[in-house]
Amino acid sequence: MWIALIIAVALFAGLLIPYLFEEIHGGKVELGPNFPAGAGDTRPGWPGNPSPGQPTEETPSDHGTLSLRSFHLVLIALSIVLASGVGVWGVMNHEVLLGALSLGVGLLLIVYGSYFMGTAENAHLK
Repeated sequence: MWIALIIAVALFAGLLIPYLFEEIHGGKVELGPNFPAGAGDTRPGWPGNPSPGQPTEETPSDHGTLSLRSFHLVLIALSIVLASGVGVWGVMNHEVLLGALSLGVGLLLIVYGSYFMGTAENAHLK
């Protein structure tokens, strides 16, 4: 049980921490004219948050981040691995019902992942 908890925390941290660093690095976001930057604005005048009256500079796109589609596919893949691992563990430890259910969920996730990839490809082509 402890190993499963450690693996879950490691996966959670591995997926969440890079996005938190990106948000921290990006600084405070100006939400519009009704939400002025307050005294907590530690980095005024940088390209993503220009000083008032200054033109906004175009920032290059960051190809190092995952798109929502790619992130979804990563989560599906991790879920397939987790369900398969629990299924094999269940079958090996005489928990046949748990093992069969987990392996069935793994197969359903594989079907869903292939369906999602197909619909995402078709939506991208339109």
